[in-house]
Amino acid sequence: MPNQEPLVFSSADFRSAMRNVPGAVSIVTTGQRPGRHGLTLTAGCSLSTEPSRVLVCVNKSAGAHDTIEQGAAFCWNILAAEHASLAKSFAGQDGSKGDMRFADGLWRELATGSPVLADAICAFDCRVCDSYDAGSHTIFIGEVVAQATSADREPLVYVQGEFTVPRR
Repeated sequence: MPNQEPLVFSSADFRSAMRNVPGAVSIVTTGQRPGRHGLTLTAGCSLSTEPSRVLVCVNKSAGAHDTIEQGAAFCWNILAAEHASLAKSFAGQDGSKGDMRFADGLWRELATGSPVLADAICAFDCRVCDSYDAGSHTIFIGEVVAQATSADREPLVYVQGEFTVPRR
């Protein structure tokens, strides 16, 4: 086998390539009024069913990061197609921060007190049971203590830098 030089690429190259990977759009929320925080993300997934656990990857620079860390709770809200404007707001595209992001949408609470989007496709209310440093992000493992489901709707997906609905 010929001696090959390792491929060199930048984090910008990596980010650009990742834009081609479609991801379900969600909002992770934490805290209680007036100290609520939330952010849009696509880096979340189911981890195990017994016990019921999920993981979310939160940028350390996000306003919600420290609140999740200190409060040890979050809610992972999976968005439907009609939530594109909420996704943009929680991504900071309208300049809003903190509790201001909750002006739109109907928000309630389940077990932990973290905000739950009432009409999310599904929402998982979690207590943090573990966390891992992952460079620019922290991986938070949440044990699901309550959930809400409003299924049978088109999910919101992020791909190529856009919020969209999957093609059928």
